Amino acid sequence: MNSARKSTSAKSALCTTWETDFLILGMNSDDDLRSRLASDLQALAHLIPIEHAHISLERQHAATPPFQAAVMLVVPGPDIHVAARDHTWPAAWQKVLDRLREQVEQRRSRLAKRRRDQPRRQPPVVSRAR
Repeated sequence: MNSARKSTSAKSALCTTWETDFLILGMNSDDDLRSRLASDLQALAHLIPIEHAHISLERQHAATPPFQAAVMLVVPGPDIHVAARDHTWPAAWQKVLDRLREQVEQRRSRLAKRRRDQPRRQPPVVSRAR
């Protein structure tokens, strides 16, 4: 069984750089695979500032479906965890990306609603006695 663990850095418009940890088990891992996974996450970086990313891609021969993809994003507020399984690694990875985008957009819409519904505070009027 081939296993690979590697870290790289990526750049984002919201957060200048973040570390990415890769854990790839049961399949051939190369720089092309890692760069594809990192670039897919880079596409989400304009939605939320990413501080650190942990990406796991695993082929389990005894399980059905055999491919599992998982991502844990360290972001401001609660971290985001997503995992998915499918019969091919690209399908499992696409499920993870779709769920990540969904969670990030839900978080952004909740924050926008909270800001929109919060009453604006006016500075107190100070009268000066003469």
